[in-house]
Amino acid sequence: MNRIFSINPEVAWPKFPARSYARLDHHEPDNLATAQEAVFSFDAVDAGWFGPPFDVWMDLGKPDDTRRQMRDFWSQLFKGYLSPPKDPFDEMPIYNIEVTSKRGDRYWDFLIAIGEEDWLDIELGTTGSFPVDVYGSLLAAPIIAHLLSLGQVTGDTATALSNAFDVDAWPDAADGDIDAILSGVGTIDMIAMYDIGQGSAIGLLDSSETARLYFDLGAGAYGNRQTRPTPLRFCWRGSPSIVLSHWDTDHWAGENSDHGARARRWVAPRQYNLGPRHHAFAHRILKNGGTLHIWSAAPGTTRSISNGSGQTLSIKRCSGTSRNGNGIACYLDDDNYQASWLLTGDAGYSEIGGGPAHALTALTVPHHGADMSHKGSPPATIAAHARLFYSFGPDNKHGSTSISHPTAVAVAAHAGALWKHGAWSLITPAQVVAGGDVLATASHSSATSLAVHLESAVAGWTAAPTVPLSTVPCVSGCGTKHGCTSNVIQA
Repeated sequence: MNRIFSINPEVAWPKFPARSYARLDHHEPDNLATAQEAVFSFDAVDAGWFGPPFDVWMDLGKPDDTRRQMRDFWSQLFKGYLSPPKDPFDEMPIYNIEVTSKRGDRYWDFLIAIGEEDWLDIELGTTGSFPVDVYGSLLAAPIIAHLLSLGQVTGDTATALSNAFDVDAWPDAADGDIDAILSGVGTIDMIAMYDIGQGSAIGLLDSSETARLYFDLGAGAYGNRQTRPTPLRFCWRGSPSIVLSHWDTDHWAGENSDHGARARRWVAPRQYNLGPRHHAFAHRILKNGGTLHIWSAAPGTTRSISNGSGQTLSIKRCSGTSRNGNGIACYLDDDNYQASWLLTGDAGYSEIGGGPAHALTALTVPHHGADMSHKGSPPATIAAHARLFYSFGPDNKHGSTSISHPTAVAVAAHAGALWKHGAWSLITPAQVVAGGDVLATASHSSATSLAVHLESAVAGWTAAPTVPLSTVPCVSGCGTKHGCTSNVIQA
């Protein structure tokens, strides 16, 4: 197992790499055009690692050989064959490097010009004037290093790195396989948003409160690792599959604390320019007996399955240009209730476009309540009973910035679309329990209270279900030895 996934914070890569190759994983805020500060998170691998014995797969001096070897490696893994004893993804020293920058400092112009396709050469030292955070695992505390240089990798080295981490080595899923996963969901009576810290995990539940499908299986990680509840386990008694909205860590990191998640069927979008950690995660699923179905549909494509009882479950490929914006959205229509639910992931509303057939009675706010105003306006609520879900971690943070989710901009935008936010202030939201239409997984510290987990929340089609749900959490019977830990107490 790669150390990046260790659930023991002490078992992480023990030091920062003096030099690494990295790709931009994400930045916050989403819109850099008007930002005064931002954190840039880099998916990095120690540059000193590329050599014997792993150069048989990844030789940075031989781009074509690297492409051929890695395509063969993934072909065998997707077919269910065990990876070789000397497995590059078990041994690869992967780090997360967070660089906080402010407009006008020496790195700002370079950082905002970086694309997800670029490879960077990052040099770090023990002393300097530009501190950065380096994480050796999802749950480890950061090591403080100093950024000495930051440049773009070019030539054969950049080509070889792109060939080493090339998602075209992963086969396309057949449409029939995607349809089979969706058709196995059955009739859905409730939607649950789980309290997993700064991230997102949503369950579609049947009348027995059993999860039939997960849309994301995230959890707090890296700088927001402290927002993750411990322990964290999910319900598997219904053998649900997982649809991954996109490849950001906080949308799949719940897997690393729940062994029951590994040998499942995962549906994920084909998103280009993924880095070492994403490939290591894909490798982890396949090596542990899971299946990974890569959906390569064009933007705007929808696959829909009707269950014969008046419900239609759909996944839609979003049309954005970034990893947040070109993933998968999910919606469920119920003709009997004339009601729909929309699950957004981190995509903006304009990137999702149309879809739901009826009035929304459940909506998940994009990107944990980030400022997404440059990517469309929220749909208005017109239903007599509706629920607006905010998933975020208590006192979440983003590098050394002042940014925290949900943002006042996002809350004001949804309030302007007639979603009632109850006791939340539109200026400093999420410091109390909202009420109104809002169900949130946490509240932040304020002058009068400390940050708390509010536990998981559930909604029905036209009315609030009775909570707490009788079978969640459970000591056993969730398809694993220990049972789940999701305490659903909000409706």
